[in-house]
Amino acid sequence: MAEVIKFDHMRVGKKGGGKHWTEKEVKDREAAAQKFERKEKKKLKVPAWLNDSARKVWRKTVKDMEEFDVLDKVDEDVLGTYCDAVAKYQEANDLIDKHGYTEVNMQGNRVVSAHVKLAQSYARIILSYSNKLGLNAEARARLAKKMAGGEEDPNAGLFE
Repeated sequence: MAEVIKFDHMRVGKKGGGKHWTEKEVKDREAAAQKFERKEKKKLKVPAWLNDSARKVWRKTVKDMEEFDVLDKVDEDVLGTYCDAVAKYQEANDLIDKHGYTEVNMQGNRVVSAHVKLAQSYARIILSYSNKLGLNAEARARLAKKMAGGEEDPNAGLFE
């Protein structure tokens, strides 16, 4: 099974992300990552409620994340929600391309299009879910630190 997180950049006494790692920190992070490995890998299944566009995003995301071995069977619904949001974000951007960034309201004033607001909402959902699923480098690094029982970030809960 592939490693959950690669630790080859962590060397005792060498800088990795601006920090000198102790031997205990390196070992703790490696041990923590191993705790999240299944004995038998379970294949992710596309949720039936996803439309065709979201299914394409699902297949791409699962393929792109395969080597990291971060996604698990229990993530199916959360990943499905992420994929649905990405597909709807893409649809909203298509509508922006077709109708423009602004529209005229009932008072005759030019305002930001409802499609732009929709795209912004989906962008926030995508960012939130990508952080929770480990779909970006920052989220994977944070996961490794948390699993190792590293020092607590005093601001960690502020943005959740």
